[in-house]
This record gives sequence, structure tokens and C-alpha cells, in this order.
Amino acid sequence: MKIAIITLLLHTNYGGILQAYALQTVLQRMGHDVQHLQPKVEFPPLHPAWQMPFVWLKRLIRKCFLGEWKLPVFEHPHRWGRRYTDAFIYKHIEVCSLSDEEWNASLAKDYDVFIVGSDQVWRPCYALPVERYFLSFLDDTCSNPRIAYAASFGTENCEFSSNQILDCRKLLQKFSFVSVREQSGVEICKQLFGVRASHLLDPTLLLSKDDYLKLIQNQKPSKGNLMVYVLDETPDIQVFISQVAASEKLTPFNTINSLENCLGMLQLPVENWLRGFVDAKLIITDSFHACVFAIIFNKPFICIGNNERGMSRFHSLLDLFGLQHCLLNEKQSFEIPKINWKKVNIKLEELRKQSLACIKHALIA
Repeated sequence: MKIAIITLLLHTNYGGILQAYALQTVLQRMGHDVQHLQPKVEFPPLHPAWQMPFVWLKRLIRKCFLGEWKLPVFEHPHRWGRRYTDAFIYKHIEVCSLSDEEWNASLAKDYDVFIVGSDQVWRPCYALPVERYFLSFLDDTCSNPRIAYAASFGTENCEFSSNQILDCRKLLQKFSFVSVREQSGVEICKQLFGVRASHLLDPTLLLSKDDYLKLIQNQKPSKGNLMVYVLDETPDIQVFISQVAASEKLTPFNTINSLENCLGMLQLPVENWLRGFVDAKLIITDSFHACVFAIIFNKPFICIGNNERGMSRFHSLLDLFGLQHCLLNEKQSFEIPKINWKKVNIKLEELRKQSLACIKHALIA
């Protein structure tokens, strides 16, 4: 079948990119033709046209004479910041970019099945407009199967407005199969949307460690053995990382690279991020997907809770594998989490088989 996947915009988020790659790969291995439907992105001009020669000259001076060799001279800063992640997307993920006008009912003629997921596709602050991620662009005459795979609300409390709940409730009840990524999402679907949902694995967990190693065969080793991937770093977190490094005699390496000016962040390659899990003896992170890949690569990790980005994701993931002790508790003294990887891997294989079976059943039901 020809399958359309509707997920959040793919840009510089490693977890978002790799969950899209994983779900696509799983479906392709089942013999399906897969495309990700994405909104077209246009970068707005940052300066009036008459100012650009002066901007380019200033950047050239900084690049050649002030040692800022990473600085782009002619590229748009936003496009420059995501050039490495875009390269991975273009190479590994099938994307169909649509303008706002092209998100309409005629898409039903182009695809046999529509799958929403995964990631925080049902969190209104990230999914814009959120109704699109409930397939609002399809009309009532469309009989194509509508599936939600491991969709996430992001938090244990639904952030929808009352009108959004009413609209999305009607849309979700048209789905033939609904699954969510967090246990809390099962209850939200039942209480607010009147739909029964299954709790299934994030797509990244459907692939094995060997699947990801194939992506990084030519990647250079990391410059350290304490992988740090912290999205919202604070002075306290910096002190904690230094204390852990000193205590365990580890060398930290950061998988986020940025320039401290208006040009924003230059995101390192996806392959570089994946290689970090291979080389790390320990991982410190506040990222859901970094915790996921620590599990896939069987690496001990310390999860720093991130309330702003949603804690239910972490609790749900760690509960599945009995790893709540990996979540940093300020009331306890620090120690490297001890993990029974044999037990974790047996549980992962069991859940992986269950999730894959549910996908196959949803596609033929």
C-alpha cells in the first residue's frame, strides 16, 4: 500500500528525525511505499535587500580574520543551522512537502492509508494546527484507514482548549486504530476523546542497535566518554556534569554545538549524535529520545527531569523497563544507575513484537 505519515516538522530534532526514519523503515520492510507529508518551509529574509552586501562583508571579515570559520557568509542562518540534519533527512527519509492549500481531501486519492505519529503530534504548542494531526483535511467521504501510531500528548494533562477537544474528538473517532506513546495518553483518549487507545513503543524502539550502527559506519569516534545531551542546560546542571565527570574520571563531550550570536545553532549531524551512544560509558540527558537510545545501546544514563517539556513521557518510558532509578532525584546522593540489561532487553523484545503485530493488524483490519 501507499502510506502517508503525518508527523511534526522534521528539522533539527534528532529524536523527531529518527522516529520518522524508524517508522518509515518498519513499514517499508513490510513491503509498503511510504511518504512523510510535511508543510513547506520558507525562511523569511532577516535583513532588507540593500543591507545584505554589508552583512556579507561583515561575515566575511569575521570568518577570515577573526577566526569564526564556521560562520556562513552567504547562506541563510536558519538553513545553515540545519544543513547537517537536512542532509540526513534528504538521504534517508521520503518527504512530500505541501503548501497550506495542498492539505486537502484530494490527498485521499494519492494514498491508501494515513498514519499519524509519532512524537508529540497531539500537543497543541508543537502541532500547528493541531487539527491537522487528527486528519482534519480529509472529508467524510474518505474511507481510507486512519491510524494513530504511538501519538503523544506530551504531558499527562491534555493542553487542548475546549473547542479543540470537541473538534478533535469527532476526528479521532473516525480512526480505525489508535495507539499512544505514554500510558497517560490511554486515559486522555478514553476520558476526553471517547476512544480506546493502545499503549505502544516509540518507533525508534522498533529498530535494533544494529540497524542504527549501519547509519554510522564511517563516523569518527567521539572526543570523550561522558555523553552530554541537555536541551535546557542551567548553571546547576553544568556543575552536576562536572561533578559526575570528576567523580567517575570521565571526559564529557557535548552533542549540541552552537554559536553565541544571532545566527543561532549549528546542529551537529544525526550520525554524530548516534555515534555518541557507541562511545559513551555514561549519558546525562534531559531528552526523551536520548533516554530511548541509551536503552537501545545498553548504556547507563542519568535522566534529568524536564517539566517544561513534559514529565509523563519519561515516567512512562522508564516504567516500561523498570528504570525509574535512572531519573535524577535531587534528594538522593549521586551514583551511576545499575541496570540489568538482560532483563531490559527481554522486555524490549517482547514489547517490540507486540507493537509490530499491532501495526500489521491495523493495516489489514
